[in-house]
Amino acid sequence: MDIDAGSLVYSIAGRDKDRVFVVVGLEGMFCYLVDGKVRKCDKPKKKKQKHIQSVGYKAEALKKKIALGERLTNSEVRKVIAAYHEEINQSSFEGGCKLGKG
Repeated sequence: MDIDAGSLVYSIAGRDKDRVFVVVGLEGMFCYLVDGKVRKCDKPKKKKQKHIQSVGYKAEALKKKIALGERLTNSEVRKVIAAYHEEINQSSFEGGCKLGKG
């Protein structure tokens, strides 16, 4: 798994299963996750790395802010997650099937 600060991940275990989060910190085998809604930037979720999966998308702007030690806002995190969801939705429509044929 290539997970670092600014990576988007899915939770694969726990009550937050199937939710998308942004990694804001790493500590040993734990990651600190936020989503800007339930898990806000001032109280990130501490979760074991084995309970998350990378989605292969990195928020470079957030990664840069984290590296510089600047504070993230919940709205920035929500915008990044929304952009990821929109990108996923558009890619699923582009390769979509043709209905009503046949």
